[in-house]
Amino acid sequence: MDTNMCAKKFQDELQSAFLKCSDFAVRKIVLPCGITVYVASLTGYCDKEYISEALLRPLFSVTEPEYIPSAAGALKLTPADEVKKAAEAVRGGCAVLFFDGPCGFCSFAAEAKAKNSRTVTEPDGEVVIRGPREGFVESAEVNVALLRKRLKTERLCVEKTQCGSLCPTDIFIVYIEGNAENAVVERIKKRLSEVTLPTVADSGYIEHLLGDSRYPLFPDVGNSEKPDKVASKLVGGRVAVICDGSPCVLTLPYFFVESIQSSEDYAKSPYYATFLRVLRLLGMFIALFLPGIYVALLEFDTSAIPHTLYMTISEARRDIPFTTFTELTVILFVFEIIREVGVRMPRAVGDAVSIVAGIILGDAAIKAGIASAPVIMVAAISATCSFIDPPVMNSMPLLRFVNLVFARIFGLFGVAFFTVLLASALCVKTSCGKPYLFPFAPLKTKGLFDGVLLIPDKALSGEEKELK
Repeated sequence: MDTNMCAKKFQDELQSAFLKCSDFAVRKIVLPCGITVYVASLTGYCDKEYISEALLRPLFSVTEPEYIPSAAGALKLTPADEVKKAAEAVRGGCAVLFFDGPCGFCSFAAEAKAKNSRTVTEPDGEVVIRGPREGFVESAEVNVALLRKRLKTERLCVEKTQCGSLCPTDIFIVYIEGNAENAVVERIKKRLSEVTLPTVADSGYIEHLLGDSRYPLFPDVGNSEKPDKVASKLVGGRVAVICDGSPCVLTLPYFFVESIQSSEDYAKSPYYATFLRVLRLLGMFIALFLPGIYVALLEFDTSAIPHTLYMTISEARRDIPFTTFTELTVILFVFEIIREVGVRMPRAVGDAVSIVAGIILGDAAIKAGIASAPVIMVAAISATCSFIDPPVMNSMPLLRFVNLVFARIFGLFGVAFFTVLLASALCVKTSCGKPYLFPFAPLKTKGLFDGVLLIPDKALSGEEKELK
């Protein structure tokens, strides 16, 4: 500490650091004991009532100056006797108290951030019929508390770091010691330390930096807004990354099989839950391969289509001036436009626009002879099945168009070749060093109890912690 520092000089230097900040304020208070105390804070960022009632009011009962720090009603006081430290504390939502005591200059920071985060509500993107309704919010501290409420164990570790060269953002790494592998935790810490972004406004900014692939087609980092889902993954050996300002919590490692799983599966009959998982997997294959197979059969292998069905399709396509490939590509492209419009528009308008546009455009295209009814059906089924697995739905349109090109050039052999390429890419893909297709490649027998199949007593026993 600078022995030449005094409260007045500290105030002037601190105000110079916030010269262009109109919301910065320094309050001067003279205590009954004769000591002048200064309180510096950002007015809109800090809780004024907390500063007045918890920090300042108890000081008026102090009779001796040396008791001032202990009288302040704060859970934690951090020394901030340098202007740089004090300025960083103020920017972080702290109130800095400083004064000239009998033993010299004294300054400390107390957490006083206003609790202006929204209340805990059910996330719109992960609605469940049965199960907890709580969802994460934009406050990282609240999100950590939501996890602690479900994981009352001394092995729960919460480590804090910061990312952002210009505006540092608090990042919390949460894991259960003994369940999560140390190598995975260290890998995540290393990648966070290498982040060179000026700021991290949302967890999505660092999501692609935490994965093994910088440009992944399939997600290799999990995300969720539900505390119960993240808590179960922590028990299963995952590591959670919580970014302040984002309600979406990241989990690593992430496996492909998680895309067909739901936290609600464990509240259903194991037979029905297994059926739903098979249905999700089947829907993924339909979304990906149905248009390609349709084009390959109509343009290369018409003999593989039943005669009655082929005659019906031919009759519907009699006056269509385009090839099957062109017709299907245009219709799928229009469906993607309609979907994007529905997402970007306000919810009250977006749903209506999507429904009306889909019905009117599809009917008009058939009547105008631009598209046939079978193509509309194939495109609609494929587009609808894309939403059955939300984690991978953004990858489906791109892969579907690639598959269409292969089918148009090589027919069914092109579809088979595309399948081999895709399977090979998934087999070599990793997440935090773990095989992406676990437990299928490499095959782990215990992992199959909570893969596509669901055997509750095996899946929830913790025998295979890498799958939850």
